[in-house]
Amino acid sequence: MIRKLCFFLSLAVPAVAAQADWQCPNSLNTTRPTLEAGELNLCDTVKNAKAVLVVNTASMCGFTPQFEGLEALYQEYKDQGLVVLGVPTADFGGQEYDDAAKTSKVCHANYGVTFPMFRKACIRCDEPDPLLALVSEASGTKPKWNFYKYVLNPATGETESFSSMTKPSSDSLKKSIEGALSGQSTAGQ
Repeated sequence: MIRKLCFFLSLAVPAVAAQADWQCPNSLNTTRPTLEAGELNLCDTVKNAKAVLVVNTASMCGFTPQFEGLEALYQEYKDQGLVVLGVPTADFGGQEYDDAAKTSKVCHANYGVTFPMFRKACIRCDEPDPLLALVSEASGTKPKWNFYKYVLNPATGETESFSSMTKPSSDSLKKSIEGALSGQSTAGQ
């Protein structure tokens, strides 16, 4: 009986260990300034979440009203372990302000965003934002426009991408987030 129990435990333990062994790459061992006037350590922020939704945002884009849906999604799942991280970029159409105060006004005053928003960065440049670089590489999909969304499972490192056209309220995005929150694979949910 004990031998059988040990055998079954030995089968279960490697599966759990394989899911929990993802480590932050060196590129995330850094801090980034936020619009909220503080700094966040990228690795700590990612590893302390159960699911991370990374979005490359832009204040002057036709998709900017998605901030409302992103905030609603954050409010719905934050108590379960979701962290939403906004990374403003001007890579697509130059649709982000250089002035952080203007970006902050759009996010916080106009759309009521309470999730962390970083200061302006880039993805299509010589030194891309480490968070955007990580999720685009892990998913195999670089953003093609503003408001690309990436669900990162911090336990496994698996990342699923969603186009700008995917609304924050979409079933596919929610299913991916719920999968990561429950410790399941994010891909192919």
